[in-house]
Amino acid sequence: MDHAELGARAGGTPAGELTPDGLRLYEYAATVPSFTAAEAGCTLGLAEPELALALAHLEALRLLRRDADEACRYTVVSPEFAAGQLLWPMERRIRQQAEDVERIRTTFAALGPCYQNGLQGRQRAEVEVLTDLADVRRLIDGLADNCRTEALHVQPGGARDPEALLKARASMGRLLERGVSSRSIYQHPARYSQHTVEFAEWMMERGAQVRTLADGPDRMLIYDRKVAVVSVQGNSAHALVVYEPNLVAFMVSSFETAWRAAAPFPVGFDREWAKQISDDLRQSIVRLLAEGLDDKSIARRLGMSMRTVQRHVAEIMRTLDGKSRFQTGYLIGLDEAGVPAK
Repeated sequence: MDHAELGARAGGTPAGELTPDGLRLYEYAATVPSFTAAEAGCTLGLAEPELALALAHLEALRLLRRDADEACRYTVVSPEFAAGQLLWPMERRIRQQAEDVERIRTTFAALGPCYQNGLQGRQRAEVEVLTDLADVRRLIDGLADNCRTEALHVQPGGARDPEALLKARASMGRLLERGVSSRSIYQHPARYSQHTVEFAEWMMERGAQVRTLADGPDRMLIYDRKVAVVSVQGNSAHALVVYEPNLVAFMVSSFETAWRAAAPFPVGFDREWAKQISDDLRQSIVRLLAEGLDDKSIARRLGMSMRTVQRHVAEIMRTLDGKSRFQTGYLIGLDEAGVPAK
């Protein structure tokens, strides 16, 4: 910022705007061939501090200049000439920035083939394990930015981290702006997370489709039906990158099966939907109880809190009159087999 801009912002006044004192001083200056500060102050009734600030402001805006022969005298400058003097450096900087933007855009665009060649080289590995979280995130961002037709996401675990959702908006926004088809599957409990609901609604407003289900595939991201990224069991920071066409096709088929079973993500509260989701969750808990899973495993599998799972389990045990988790699982098994309990 040069001297003119600093002066233009004197006293907190935005650049290019005049204070009331400055406007009065300019109007006065336009009526006389030249003047001194004392003459202006006497005529306008301005105190020395206000007058000094107004003079400095008008000088900075090039609307006043000092007399070449008498430095104590000021002469008015036409607005057109002053504007040209003040704006020329700004316009030069704008042109320079525009040239810099275009140069950077051209340079980076030329790197596209290098990136694609490198990506194809990595694809020859068919299956790759990434053990560094930063590498996983960079890969996902790159795949999203290069996706051209379809992106499929399975995001289990209930409510998603607000910070992760905020970061996801950038790459997801670019993807949807390109017209890429996007479908995402969450688990039912995500519907009760304000941050996740806002993110889902934000995506749907831009053309994405979102559904939820009680239980389904593990975390899985598929781009253009060519590359899939799946979580590694037992370590959420690790990821498996799959390029092998048959494996990717199998994952797409798994996604489609889960998608058909999932319920559309509703906008706003729907009592009937809430009851249906509650029933689906209860049935999933019953099934997992019959499989012998403990409360912690069920909570992780369904993306629910431990307390919520324990409440449902207690209700199921009361309904079946089970005395223990083992007995309840046994009674559920008898019920599914159509054998009456004794």
